[in-house]
Amino acid sequence: MRTLLEIVLALTTNIIDKRLTPFRYFLIVLFFTITFSVRAAEETDSSVGQSIQQTEQIELYLQQIAELETEFGPFDHSLIEPLNILSDLYTEIGNLVEANTILNRQIQLLRIAEGPDTFSQVPVVESQIVNNVRMNDLEAATNNFENIQFVYLQNPESTTIQKLQAMDQLRHWHFTALNLGEKIDRINHFRISRAILDDMLQIAEDELGEESHKIIPYLYKAAIEKYHLLTYLFSHDELGANAYEDIFEMEAIQPTDYLRQGYEIVKDIREIIQQSSDIEADAMAAVYEGDFRMLLGIGLAQRSYREAMELFGEAGKSEQEIADFFSRPIVLPETEYYYTMEDAIAAQNASGYRYIRGEEGNDPVVHLGNFVAWNESLLNAAKPTPPEVLLDLEMELHRADLRFTIRSRGDTRIPDAESSEPDTVQAKVDAQDALKMMIFRPRFRGNRWRRIEDVTITYWYPPEK
Repeated sequence: MRTLLEIVLALTTNIIDKRLTPFRYFLIVLFFTITFSVRAAEETDSSVGQSIQQTEQIELYLQQIAELETEFGPFDHSLIEPLNILSDLYTEIGNLVEANTILNRQIQLLRIAEGPDTFSQVPVVESQIVNNVRMNDLEAATNNFENIQFVYLQNPESTTIQKLQAMDQLRHWHFTALNLGEKIDRINHFRISRAILDDMLQIAEDELGEESHKIIPYLYKAAIEKYHLLTYLFSHDELGANAYEDIFEMEAIQPTDYLRQGYEIVKDIREIIQQSSDIEADAMAAVYEGDFRMLLGIGLAQRSYREAMELFGEAGKSEQEIADFFSRPIVLPETEYYYTMEDAIAAQNASGYRYIRGEEGNDPVVHLGNFVAWNESLLNAAKPTPPEVLLDLEMELHRADLRFTIRSRGDTRIPDAESSEPDTVQAKVDAQDALKMMIFRPRFRGNRWRRIEDVTITYWYPPEK
């Protein structure tokens, strides 16, 4: 048999050197038409064959389930495994409604067999959540996240950390749903997330202790929430108007006062850390104090960063390590709390951060990596991570690559969107406007801030719905 390449060469030999005859042209067209038709038919046959096989498997498992029900009854534990396989088969063929119906039955059987707060139901409920989101049934997804929270709050074998994690997953679901649902629901999602965090802090204080190091991550979540309140109230569209009605008129607190509350929380965190002998953690705490002072525009930020440098030195960091760390500007506030310089740098690198030390006093080369904005109303706020079960959730994002200067006070000068996807003026203007609203931890060298030029960043944001 001649290979496809040999046949093509035989048909097209000397096409360039000689005029193509009608007969040879006809043969070429006929050959490729037949070839692609055969391959398309083979692919269709393969797809149809797979569909038939899945349908047959579904029928087999339905039959097996019916036989088990006849022999052992409709609530027997032996039904759970075939129901699990059946739900997967329905998911594979795209019948998500039937898949969730089967998952619901699994959950009922697990609750009957093991109790209403059994941990065994959690993976099944998580499968339902994935299907809920694929079907855009956000209310059902919310109910299921609340069901998982109920399990961990009610099960006596739950640890405090498990309870807090389940609550935080629900909280991050509301952050995610804020982008998936209607605009009118956004402020309600944020309001609910605030109430959840209040409950988390109460549990953390009661069960972990107000002075425990374990409470620090939850305190820092509260500090970041204060920054989010500022960005909501400063939003210039309907989200800002809704936040004014729902938050400002109810609480009568100025936006910058929320940020000041966040600063006070960061100071409380440092007091907890200073009860230990961890000098490097104290240095990082001083960095976070400086960061919130930068956001507030307080001149004392310089004092905090200088103190952090001294503490890093006491903790055994070299002068070069300290100089490099403070030559790596970041968008403020940092979204997570890190206790070591290495952890903070590793997190930066994981987001695409690149740093090349400058030679002979020149500026370093800095690419800040990827910054993903929350939505079109909160362009200067980093998008919170989705719940773990939805980490693979894909969202439409616009992208812009920008070059700019970070001035010594942490603000930007002349951000230039060099390219964008889509390649539109609006996409570039949105990204440039976002950078103008941001505050950065500036380059701090020696005893003062220094401007740094030609910084780049890849900026992503969800387009307006």
